[in-house]
Amino acid sequence: MPFLPDQADGSPVRAYLFAHPAGHSLSPAMHDAALASLGIEGRYLALDVPPSGLRAALDELRRSGAWGANLTIPHKEAALPLLDDLSEEAWAIGAVNTVVRRDGRLHGLNTDAPGFMAALVEAGVAVGGRDALVLGAGGAGRAVAFALREAGARVGVWNRTPGRAEALASEFRLGHVSDARLPSAARSAWLLVNSTSVGLRDAEASPLLPGALPRDGWVCDIVYRPLETRLLREARAAGLGTVDGLGMLVHQGALALSAWAGRPAPADVMRYAALAALAGTQAR
Repeated sequence: MPFLPDQADGSPVRAYLFAHPAGHSLSPAMHDAALASLGIEGRYLALDVPPSGLRAALDELRRSGAWGANLTIPHKEAALPLLDDLSEEAWAIGAVNTVVRRDGRLHGLNTDAPGFMAALVEAGVAVGGRDALVLGAGGAGRAVAFALREAGARVGVWNRTPGRAEALASEFRLGHVSDARLPSAARSAWLLVNSTSVGLRDAEASPLLPGALPRDGWVCDIVYRPLETRLLREARAAGLGTVDGLGMLVHQGALALSAWAGRPAPADVMRYAALAALAGTQAR
C-alpha cells in the first residue's frame, strides 16, 4: 500500500505531514486554511508513517507532484541521511522538519528554530545574556537549543536519557544538566523550555517535579494540545510569564508554506484555523 494516497475528491495534495502518531496535529487545518486564503487549490494531508516506513514515504514524495512535507516525531533526525541535501541551518541543528521537493530532489530545511524565536519575539521575550534551560534533546530540542544559543542565551540542556543530553551539550557547547541538578537548574533559569512530548498525551503530566520552576522569568511549552499544559498552568500561578506552543507551530508552518509556495504565508489565517481546530470548530 502506498504511503501517499490520492485525495478522494481528486484535488491535489500540496504537502504532507509525516508523523507517528499523526492524529493530534493541527497542521492540516492550519495549512488548508492558508491554501484557501491564497487561492491555491489543494490540501495538506497528515499521514501516520512509522519509523520503518520513512524511507519509502520519502521515496514516494520524491516521485510525487507534491511540494513537500513536514516531519515531526519521530522523524526529524532520522530523515537526514535520506534527503538529497540540507540547508546550512538544518545541517547545523542536525534535524529537519520541512522537506521541499524540487526537480525530483528532496531538500531538508529547519523552520523550527526560526519559528520558535519568532514566537518568543511575539511574546516580548528577549533571551540575550539570559540563562535558559531546555528540556529534551530530540529534534525539537535541538532546534530550540540552537536558536537560543544563536540568540546569545546561556543554554543548559536536560533529557530523560542522559546520554542524549550529554551528546547535544558537547556538540553545541552547552551546559549539561543531570537529573540530580534538574530542580536547582530549573529554579535558576530565566527561561525554561519544555521541548519534550510530556503533556501531549496526558494533560496532567509535567516534565518537572512540583516547585521546580524558575524563580522569575518565563516558561515556554512547545506542546500545543492542550494549549495550556500543566507546566504552563503552574508557571502562571507562580507569577511567571508563559509562552504556549501555538506560536511556534504557526510560525514554523508559515515558513514551511512560504518555502513550498514561493510566496508569503498568511500567518494570521493559520493561527485562527489552529485555534478553531483546538476549540473543536471548523475555521472558515
